[in-house]
Amino acid sequence: MTLDEELSLLDKRILQLRIKFDLFFSGALPKPPLETREELDKRVKRLGTTREMKLAQRFLYNALLNRWNIFGELWNKRLQAREEGVRTPALARRRKTESPAPPAKPAPPPAARPSAAERRLLARTAIRDATDSQEELKAFYRSFLEARQENGEGKAPSFEKFRKEIERHMAAIREKASCEKVDFRLYLENKRIALKAKPLKEEEKGS
Repeated sequence: MTLDEELSLLDKRILQLRIKFDLFFSGALPKPPLETREELDKRVKRLGTTREMKLAQRFLYNALLNRWNIFGELWNKRLQAREEGVRTPALARRRKTESPAPPAKPAPPPAARPSAAERRLLARTAIRDATDSQEELKAFYRSFLEARQENGEGKAPSFEKFRKEIERHMAAIREKASCEKVDFRLYLENKRIALKAKPLKEEEKGS
């Protein structure tokens, strides 16, 4: 099997696994497809170690990897929520409902900046120019759309608006720092999809 065929097969299998998880969460399957997920995770990691990838193949792999990370994060959240719901005893829920309302608590302090545990990296790309780097930007935009969809957020901006937002970030950063490329990262932060940008440092270019 050629590398292009493996990448195409990986794309199909990720989609098939997503459908199985959707069926499980809707109650159509009795248990989650964890064995299939573990097997597919090994395949994703194995393909990532392939050294003979061409540039176009590397872009495609990075897009698939970003999608895989997004799905994995959301599956983990839904599985944890489902498990916690099952563990809550019915009696404890009934007592909580019947107990008198507790006294009002003082207002909580202002929210602190999210810790690393509360902020998960979903996708990353380095852009030199929003027009010349079309392939990288389109792959990053697809990851952005999938993250918003899986997180249940509203209508996403068009690619053109997304590109203009990227250009705005780049212009603002280059006013403050001289850099060849700008490092863009997509996070799941406080249950929202967040786009962050910063100058790409020399030591990060090889990472």
